[in-house]
Amino acid sequence: MKFSNVLVSGAILSSAASAASTTKSIPSSCTINSSKATATAQTDLDAFSGCETLVGDLTITGDLGNAAIATVKKIEGSLKVFNATNLNTLAADALEEVTDSLILQQLTILYSASFGSLSSVDSIQLVTLPALQTFTSTLESASEIIISDTSLESIEGFSNLQTVSTFNINNNKYLTEIDSSLKNITTSLILSSNNKETEASFDDLTWANNITISAVASLSFESLKKVNASFSVLNNTIDSLDLSKLTTVGGSLSFEENNDLTSLDCKNLTTVGGALVIGNNTDLTNIDGFANVTTIAGALEVIGSFHNLDLSSLKSVKGGADIETTATNFTCSAIDKLHSNGVIEGDSYQCSVPVSSSSSSSSSSSTSASSSSTHSSTMKTSTTSGASSSSRSLTSHGAAVGSFENASFVSIFYAIAAVLVSLL
Repeated sequence: MKFSNVLVSGAILSSAASAASTTKSIPSSCTINSSKATATAQTDLDAFSGCETLVGDLTITGDLGNAAIATVKKIEGSLKVFNATNLNTLAADALEEVTDSLILQQLTILYSASFGSLSSVDSIQLVTLPALQTFTSTLESASEIIISDTSLESIEGFSNLQTVSTFNINNNKYLTEIDSSLKNITTSLILSSNNKETEASFDDLTWANNITISAVASLSFESLKKVNASFSVLNNTIDSLDLSKLTTVGGSLSFEENNDLTSLDCKNLTTVGGALVIGNNTDLTNIDGFANVTTIAGALEVIGSFHNLDLSSLKSVKGGADIETTATNFTCSAIDKLHSNGVIEGDSYQCSVPVSSSSSSSSSSSTSASSSSTHSSTMKTSTTSGASSSSRSLTSHGAAVGSFENASFVSIFYAIAAVLVSLL
């Protein structure tokens, strides 16, 4: 027992000695204290030229035109470059690791940021850099990446990134290409409000926790098998989307306002853990990519101009269903059957189809025929009424003639009698 205690004590002492040795190996000049925490001139950065490791949080701001961190390989803390409104270029090509955050923010004329050796960082924020055209790194892992309001045309500086928690790219009006090697996204992937011609490819991505995609011209997920939470594809100009490897979505799955979309393939999808929404995708007339879906744990909502909706494997919809199409050749019979068989378990159910033109014509014809019949009946009634009037007129006329004839006979009789009296 005593021997064991000696071993444990020795290990603790060895570890402490190692930590102390590491701390002592970093010169005090490479430890950022309050007086060195902010650099406002290149001379402030040159003070770290003998350091391979900086300990602490460094902020660069002020009136620098160009800034360089020459020899530092590691920052045990964060690097923030903020509100340096005259900064044109930033270089830290020896830097390999930042244990906390790398933040470039509100640098209005910065057009180049070079971190040629950077492979590991906790988070990167590139925010409000309206002139930034070039960002280089060899980054392989990070917790969070936010790229917002830059002039980047691609994200080539993140092409080696394999795993990330959050990948948020928004409001980059010149961004036309996103070609990512990401394999896992543990929190969220968000693309929004970039150039409407952006072509986005995430062909190595096998699973993600949450995905929201909007305002892209093309989208590719060749290897995506599972999304743990929600997956939304909203307001894009994509004409086709192949999600044929996708089997499970843990939350809601939405495809909405993708007006150029003509093909949507989710043929291996079986389970949706929330609502399934396919809404207002104007050119998506044949919805046949969901034939293997068996379970929808939320509501089912399909609204558009579709003439075909294949949900032939569906066994359970926990919520209600709202099916609406403007196509006159769609029939609700299959959906009605699901409802009548109890597959749709929610209280709300609607399946609506407009009356077809042929039905309208038939309806019009029927209405016309009905109107004609009514009109004929009216005519008959009128005719009958006319006949009655005529009869009554004729009867009156007959009576008048009879009266006339009787009056003439009496007048003649009195005239003859008067002549005979005078002769006598």
